Amino acid sequence: MDINGTWVNQNGSTVTFETDASGRVRGEFRSRKGRATSDRGYPVSGKLNGELLAFEVDWRDAGTNLHAVASFACRLAVDANGHDRIHAMWVLARQFEDEAHSKPTEVWNTFMTNVDIFEREGAE
Repeated sequence: MDINGTWVNQNGSTVTFETDASGRVRGEFRSRKGRATSDRGYPVSGKLNGELLAFEVDWRDAGTNLHAVASFACRLAVDANGHDRIHAMWVLARQFEDEAHSKPTEVWNTFMTNVDIFEREGAE
């Protein structure tokens, strides 16, 4: 499956991928949830290996640093209707509990995890 292009998850967050012949992935993530500002794109890098994809998001750009990173482990699949899907499990690690970055997380609440399903932007 060619993953190049923009994908959207059930929350409206988008990730755009560009791949090269060696399976290297780069792109941009725009979140619609949490502290990440939806009008900012955060850098993505990763690797594609067959139907498996791993990528990370650094929640830092030239204007903001959310002091967080996320890793996504994914499986590419085609659903019963023939639509391409990326099934992802992610782990987010955050340094601070609050937006002001004044309350560092304890080790026990540094990590958040969940799952997402991405489909191609504009897919019916």
